[in-house]
Amino acid sequence: MTDRKVVITGLGLATALGLELEQNWQKALAGVSGVSKIRLQCAGKSRVQAAAQVCENDYRSICRDFPSEAQSGGERRTLFALWAAKKALSDAGFTPCGEDRSRFGVALGAGLGVNRLEDIARWLTSGKKFDPARFASELDLVERDSIIRNNSSAPATLIASKFVLKGANFTITSACASATLALGAAYRAVKRGQADVFLAGGADSMINPVGLVFFVLLGSAAVSRMDPERLCRPFDRKRSGLVMGEGAGMAVLEEEHHALARGARIYAEVAGFASTMDAWRLTAPHPEGRGAKECMSLALADSKIAPEGIDYINAHGTSTKLNDLAETIAIKKVFENCTSYPAVSSSKSLIGHLLAGSGGPEFAFTALSVAQNRIHPTINLSSPDPKCDLDYVPDVSRQRVVRAALSNSFGFGGQNATIVVKKYFAGPGAR
Repeated sequence: MTDRKVVITGLGLATALGLELEQNWQKALAGVSGVSKIRLQCAGKSRVQAAAQVCENDYRSICRDFPSEAQSGGERRTLFALWAAKKALSDAGFTPCGEDRSRFGVALGAGLGVNRLEDIARWLTSGKKFDPARFASELDLVERDSIIRNNSSAPATLIASKFVLKGANFTITSACASATLALGAAYRAVKRGQADVFLAGGADSMINPVGLVFFVLLGSAAVSRMDPERLCRPFDRKRSGLVMGEGAGMAVLEEEHHALARGARIYAEVAGFASTMDAWRLTAPHPEGRGAKECMSLALADSKIAPEGIDYINAHGTSTKLNDLAETIAIKKVFENCTSYPAVSSSKSLIGHLLAGSGGPEFAFTALSVAQNRIHPTINLSSPDPKCDLDYVPDVSRQRVVRAALSNSFGFGGQNATIVVKKYFAGPGAR
């Protein structure tokens, strides 16, 4: 790699907390929960009763902003990605018809899309077998937001087309680590000189019957009928599983001199990245946090920051029994020789688990923590698990110097990704 610095110049969000960056950040600092009673037809019979959904007024605002995409596809994940991309580019100061964008790339972590039972049941024969011939002849009857019409790469392709981003374009679909893997790949491309600007992050929405039942069958979804706002409780003794969220988070990663030359505001610097694989079990992390520990250690080595230089970790923090404990163990191993452990908090307690898109908003919150020296809380941590005994910033935000921070994403299958963000200081030759 060269010595090119990669800085963050724009951020864009669409979550259950709102559509504006500052709105999301202020609610996160205030410990506002975006989780509410699920809004789906026949949801009363569902074991899953809560989710962090983008509110209907906000969703209609997105559809008004992208009318042709809403009309032709109507796929929520794609519309969230378009909104967050537009906001991130605007936040970075890029105008709709500006500079040459041949070295502007797109890297997106995206989920699989919407699986609809209707798209199977409609073409079953009386013997309950799928009729491929009739399906092929009646393809236009497939629901417009179905995975059959919208593959994983659709959002990244549309973003590039809509905002004329002519550089590298790729999609990563690797469970809950997808968005952080996309951010890491974008960081490396800019650092190596393969691009000057990358729009990177993630988007997902699996709040549909098939998406929800998948996590129920895995035994990882919270199915309690307690108050929805209190249901997602990472690191708490009474945690009962993940709470689904939806939305998108995008960031503009830019080469330092490119950003300075156009007078861009810089939030922070991306300093390092790493990815590992547990190679343990498909649906459970290694109980000793081996993959997660190695991932954080490698990211620190890549950043050339010693463990004692990290003040905050935006945890994967899913509110599941296995993940929260494994992540806690891994953090302790990485920072065992420090005089104290970093502060840790989970964005998922506020906005739910965006699955493939989760690393996007969490990266944005991490960058804001570094830029503003403020850490949002982990809410609903009222009965601490004695085995999860780190400083999780319970319920109340904290003001403290954040020199550098980690953002963790640890996905199903054992896929791990960690990205390092640090304060930006202009180097030699910077204008």
